Amino acid sequence: MSHDFIDDLIKAVNRVMAPDAADLRDVLIVSGMPEKTENLRYLAYNRHVEADKGCTLEFSAVAVLNNRRIPRWRLAGPWKRISQAVFSTRWTRNPLDLFLNGLRVHPEVTDLLAALPADYTLLGILTLEEVKGRGLIRRIARQVRPVVAAPGLEAAGLKRVEAFETANTIHQTRMIGYPLERLSVRPHSGR
Repeated sequence: MSHDFIDDLIKAVNRVMAPDAADLRDVLIVSGMPEKTENLRYLAYNRHVEADKGCTLEFSAVAVLNNRRIPRWRLAGPWKRISQAVFSTRWTRNPLDLFLNGLRVHPEVTDLLAALPADYTLLGILTLEEVKGRGLIRRIARQVRPVVAAPGLEAAGLKRVEAFETANTIHQTRMIGYPLERLSVRPHSGR
């Protein structure tokens, strides 16, 4: 297996966070790339953490998408409506399920990935956690967002991918010492 495309995937992640390149490379090599008939390949557990002034940034690479199979993987018509009902934020708490479904029903981003010269795209989850407030009134604000690390994106394509990532960000707030959590997800357009 050539390492050129693996290095390209790692470089594409650098726009959000600089992961431990050797560790991520090992995960990609051990997990392997999707076969020609596979839509995606889930990756082994990995986590890359940075902390700075009360703010924690955590990145996990979760899957490698096969760009050549994306047109067959996309959901449209009644399958799209069914998928959006099943993978609604009312029922689903797993961010990976929400992000994968959001990607499958978003034709603008799937068309962009299918047109790329690169065969693979890395899908990750980025979590930003920050403690806000002082004294007894402190809360933890967490943002969980997808990362679509696609090698070879031009500026216009990168803006579309970043808009998708922002639209699918999950915002969570929890008061320290209070057992309940408030969850909000910005709805994605899924046009």
